[in-house]
Amino acid sequence: MDKTILVVEVTTYSGESKIYTIKKHAKTLEQASKFKVSLEDLNDREDTSYELFNRFGQFEVDTIEKVESGQDEIRF
Repeated sequence: MDKTILVVEVTTYSGESKIYTIKKHAKTLEQASKFKVSLEDLNDREDTSYELFNRFGQFEVDTIEKVESGQDEIRF
């Protein structure tokens, strides 16, 4: 199955309206998380944030850790 994770820029304007813009896409959560962190580090606007989305919707992840095992495994 083809898995794509989107890094989406969320800009909030007065009146609570939001604009969503796809900034990057990745094949793994680890790679998408690196893109998100990099964009956040470069961001200097208070009205802009970055979120991760997959085909089911937005990720609600507080921490991401990679677990070393025989297979690639990511725990939330």
